[in-house]
Amino acid sequence: MFLLNKLFSIFKYILFSILSLFLVPSVFADVRINEFLIEPEPQAIELINTGSESADISGWYIDDSGGTTYFTIPDNTLIFPNYCAVFSANLNLNKVSSDTIQLFDKTAPPTSPSAILIDSYSYNKSPGLGISFLRLPDGFGEYSTASASLGLFNEKSLNCIKTQELTPTETITPTNTPTPTPTLSFLIENIYISEVMVSPDNEDEWIELYNNNDFDVEINNWYIDDIENGGSVPKKFSKKIPKKGYEVIELTASVFNNSGDTVRLLDELHNLKDSFTYSSSKKGKTLGRISFEDNIFCLQNPSKNYLNDNCIDEENETNDTESENDLDSITTYLKTTNTQKSQTSKNYLNIKTKNYLAISTFDKPEVLGTTTIIKSSNNKEKLLAKSLSLTSLSYSLLTLLTISLKIKLGV
Repeated sequence: MFLLNKLFSIFKYILFSILSLFLVPSVFADVRINEFLIEPEPQAIELINTGSESADISGWYIDDSGGTTYFTIPDNTLIFPNYCAVFSANLNLNKVSSDTIQLFDKTAPPTSPSAILIDSYSYNKSPGLGISFLRLPDGFGEYSTASASLGLFNEKSLNCIKTQELTPTETITPTNTPTPTPTLSFLIENIYISEVMVSPDNEDEWIELYNNNDFDVEINNWYIDDIENGGSVPKKFSKKIPKKGYEVIELTASVFNNSGDTVRLLDELHNLKDSFTYSSSKKGKTLGRISFEDNIFCLQNPSKNYLNDNCIDEENETNDTESENDLDSITTYLKTTNTQKSQTSKNYLNIKTKNYLAISTFDKPEVLGTTTIIKSSNNKEKLLAKSLSLTSLSYSLLTLLTISLKIKLGV
């Protein structure tokens, strides 16, 4: 009896193995490694479904050539036909020595003899920072190296991630709803540098970002940096930015030069997302963007986490100072004696008049959606008008006095 049971067990195993060759869904063979990135960390892999049916890869495994640690694909992960999925994790791939990346189905973990290998690729060493091993054409071609394009088709550079829900296949429990495939944050666009404090007064430097999307975004392991290949070490940060909203990154160590520098926003692969260059700054003032349609920044009053202020009109401030000095000169002149006036009148004929003739209001460009603010100086205008009236009257009296003296003297 024992022998019969043993033979029956062997028969069942052989029969199961034979049937598995025919019953294992063909989609297993259609899911392939399409691209993987070794540096920088976290490492990432892109899988592509080249078949005509959706593939449920929940519980599949990604591993290197050895060791006891491996990555397990989350539950309810679905790859639609001719689309891809991207996963970011510590895949234990060697950087300076050879290794193999391997994809296993959910039959058994990679450490088990029963593990079923779906796809793999062996390499000698990492191709470098931000450089991927990828297939050309997608899913079928030989591997080559190029700038990382995870989440994009390698040939077309178009989005290869599809997240809308389709009718579940037979391999998916109908009660489960597929969750969107994880997306790396370097795929996020429309994140702009809005305002920068490069010359703070009793505070740290900071940079304000703006999310010009209609949805919240979460960016991970991005960088703030100054001029490329020089200056400070890039500062890493992660932030969640609300739709059409702002988020400020506080810099605990100085990054930017007051006399001029470049401000750069980089993603986790060190790709440039946004930047601008300035040639000067002013203590306690910020450099703020005027609009998102161009790359023009101007000196502004700080408006952290809020709509940017209007540009500061430095020339107008200088003119106001000159006007005040000129008023002081006129007042002094009016207080002098007639003799002194006659001796010094020529000196005051060259008093600057451009400030009195200039329009007292000025328009500034709208800044990031703010309304234009019109500034005026009515008090100064009234004072100037009174002063000019007194000056005119003084000259009239002086003229009459001179004529009277001439008549008396018979000149």
